[in-house]
Amino acid sequence: MPLQVFVVLVFGTCCWLAIAFIEPLMRSFAEEAGMSSWLFIAIPGLLAMLFAVLSYLNATTRVTSMDKSISRALLVALATWIAVAGLIAWLWCPAHGALRCTSNALIMTGVVGGGPLLLGAVTAGAIVGLVLRYRPAWVSFVDRPKKLIDETPISPLDATTIDAR
Repeated sequence: MPLQVFVVLVFGTCCWLAIAFIEPLMRSFAEEAGMSSWLFIAIPGLLAMLFAVLSYLNATTRVTSMDKSISRALLVALATWIAVAGLIAWLWCPAHGALRCTSNALIMTGVVGGGPLLLGAVTAGAIVGLVLRYRPAWVSFVDRPKKLIDETPISPLDATTIDAR
């Protein structure tokens, strides 16, 4: 599995697990905005996946410690929070009070969903940091290409058994 696919899966899963804690509130937000509830719950996970891919580009060379992985995870959480708050403000806020309403949406989403989202992002960053540190065989890295052919050499004894008629 490529590293970027692993990063996307981990961040998406951790974000959706974090959203599961506040799912009733997210469902009521979606109903008030006139949006489908599954879509309103799926969007933060998809945004976290997008920001994780962008944040962990060239991670094999740039992310050399757990601190760097956690800081990138916090960046993913911050960008996801701002994007979701922007979506909520865009759905709810009237045009004449958009700035004040956006500010209130940022504060409200930070208070309500900030804790679970932060915990999910830090967990995902720790998992990705551990994978980058230990480099398991089931994740393919750029500096470690996959073997395409079994490279076992043919022994001279095998050559004598080949019938060359």
